[in-house]
Amino acid sequence: IVADTLTWARGRHTFKGGMSFNAYQNNTKYDFYINGDFYFSGEGGGIGSGNDMADFLLGLPDEFLQFPLAPSDIRSKYFSGFFQDEWRLARNLVLTLGVRYEYSSPKLDTRGRSFSLGLGRQSQVFTKAPPGLLFPGDPNAPKGANLPDKNDWAPRIGFAWSPTAKTSIRGGAGMFYDILKAEDNLQFNGQAPFFGFVDLYFDPPSRNPTAPLNIMSQPFVAADQPNPFPSKPPAKDIDFGKEGFLPVGGGGVYFVDPHLRTPYALQYNLSVQRELLHGMVLDVAYVGSGSRKLTGLVDANPFILGTTRRIFNAQPGIASAASFSYLDEFRNVGNGNYNSLQVGLTQRARQVPVLGKVEFLQLSYTWQKSIDTMSGFRERSSRVPYYNPKQFRAASDFDLTQNFVLSAAWELPFNRWGGPKGLLGGWTLYPVLTLHTGFTLDVYSQISRSRTRTGPSAAGDPNMVRADLIKANVEVYDPHREQTIANRSGNFYFDRTAFSTARYSAATYDAVNNPALRTYGTLGRNAFRGPGRVNLDLALAKFFPIWKERIKGEFRAEAFNLANHAQWGSPNTNISSAQFGQITSTLDPRIVQLALRIRF
Repeated sequence: IVADTLTWARGRHTFKGGMSFNAYQNNTKYDFYINGDFYFSGEGGGIGSGNDMADFLLGLPDEFLQFPLAPSDIRSKYFSGFFQDEWRLARNLVLTLGVRYEYSSPKLDTRGRSFSLGLGRQSQVFTKAPPGLLFPGDPNAPKGANLPDKNDWAPRIGFAWSPTAKTSIRGGAGMFYDILKAEDNLQFNGQAPFFGFVDLYFDPPSRNPTAPLNIMSQPFVAADQPNPFPSKPPAKDIDFGKEGFLPVGGGGVYFVDPHLRTPYALQYNLSVQRELLHGMVLDVAYVGSGSRKLTGLVDANPFILGTTRRIFNAQPGIASAASFSYLDEFRNVGNGNYNSLQVGLTQRARQVPVLGKVEFLQLSYTWQKSIDTMSGFRERSSRVPYYNPKQFRAASDFDLTQNFVLSAAWELPFNRWGGPKGLLGGWTLYPVLTLHTGFTLDVYSQISRSRTRTGPSAAGDPNMVRADLIKANVEVYDPHREQTIANRSGNFYFDRTAFSTARYSAATYDAVNNPALRTYGTLGRNAFRGPGRVNLDLALAKFFPIWKERIKGEFRAEAFNLANHAQWGSPNTNISSAQFGQITSTLDPRIVQLALRIRF
């Protein structure tokens, strides 16, 4: 890393400029699933008895996943430069103007082991690859993860104004760029044609088997797929079909949009600070942001609506009607907005009669709302539909409507009440009280794990379909009390009978040929919330000298969840589960720990 900053003060202006350069490399080996993993889904997705343990004993997995031991040799370079002017317009008013430029080169594998999608284009590097699959060296194909984005200019503006001695008003706005996700490091690692991999699904037995099945002993034979292991360096004329690299895509394979742009956020705030009493400051602020070009997953190869053929499999020159599976691609499909009212009250060290010294008191309250179309990779909502990327615009997976935190440090005045100073002095109490509303909840239909089916949307994404809401609202219960709903008893948090997936299994349900039936469920994304939290942590500490000022000791007693209040976990939202709607877990009960620390 090379970085430098220059500051120049002239009159009412303070100019500042600088730059930084960072060369990045990632040299790792992807060693997950190299021995192969069988999955037994049982209820809601298995191929056997309907129970995952029973399927395991019967040797009836529904999926087999295996990847190679594959190295990564990733390189990237990052450059940034900025210039700003802090302009003192008056004794009590400062204006700051600035601009920043950033460039992060696309992550590049030194051996060219990456690929991208280009509908209707034939690779000239691997001449027997199916049309639509491109590699570094092909015309207009990126050399790395994506094509460069060199337009990342970020202006900034801010001001600070003190109209009175006890009041200050601050505000600002700016554009802030992200660095394209580190997940790119592994996006192409271990993939065809550079390495072999498999994600096999197995069909249910046609009848009750009278002899051991070969799914676990010969998974490739059972799935009627060639065995691509051990991996070999690919020849330029490698036949993808004969080598078992078809269909392209499927589970575990991620593509990156060649024209991917750098995500950014527009952040803005306005705050007022006022000193109420000596050492006590009230801070009221509006804080907001707008996030644009966020990266999310899209199936770039959905079924053509009204047919059972996928877009890439309908290209001219495709040898097999199943050359491509679903193709999860990272695109700039996410947008988000955040707005909040933030209130803070801070009391600095103050001597209180009788009570002693309050070292600090911090009260924070936030009333906020975060809305997005998807909440990011590895989040619950990481995908958007191909035909309508804004289909699921709603509260974010991580949204909390209200959050309150009170923390303090109080030096107890025991030594003032008489008694041995060495024993009673130096005790400090640290309480932390936290209250917040619940996180969002979502109920998916669970009608199918297999994305090889068209599903209720007719686009091939049944994993994104939600349940139908068949009641006017979702009734919520006190989880302290046991409820009996639909002949099931338990600590229900919501009414399980408010949801249904019955219409999806009807014999007349045909979303492919009847556009009126195409749906992602009538329940909106993140339409209701889980239980909130109330928690009190408390620490009691005593500081004492051991040897002069050089060695000091600290005794600390801490209690987490001091009131032993039930902190409910999230309810079960799997509509296929017998425990759907119930809360079956809590966070930690009261925990007390003692510690002795020596500092020198």
